[in-house]
Amino acid sequence: MSSRRQRRMSRNKGKGASLSLTSLMDVFTILVLYLLVNQGSGADIDPPKTIKLPDSIVETSPRQTIVMTVSDTAVFLQGEPVITVAEVLESKQDYIEAVRQEMVRLKDVSTEQGGQVAANNTEVTILADRGVPFKILKKLMSTSSSAGYIKISLAVNQKEKQN
Repeated sequence: MSSRRQRRMSRNKGKGASLSLTSLMDVFTILVLYLLVNQGSGADIDPPKTIKLPDSIVETSPRQTIVMTVSDTAVFLQGEPVITVAEVLESKQDYIEAVRQEMVRLKDVSTEQGGQVAANNTEVTILADRGVPFKILKKLMSTSSSAGYIKISLAVNQKEKQN
């Protein structure tokens, strides 16, 4: 070895490597804050305990929309009861007027509160119990279309893909 290298090594022999913990703590603090802020970015829709959703393999996450819940007894919009399932079954029309009026009212309210962004929101998510007949769902989807909601999603439980 060269003499210069030996002198340098002998000078540093007693000193240990030092690490600045302040900058490391800053990095971890920023990382924790980032994870906390972005944890709730998904739009999870929690169905009521009385609703058992069908299972499906889904690729996309749900968006914030108007939520229509259909139990075995009643139809709810944004958690408020609108009509009973028996009345929907008795109706001879393809759409349900009471539900349509409430959906139009919700759209008008969101337009007044949210401006142009809310006015362009034409999506509805239907949370229906898996035992609800398709005849009811068909009427509610027709009602949604007639109220101006052109994007209709049916909520399901996400299952793992089987390879």
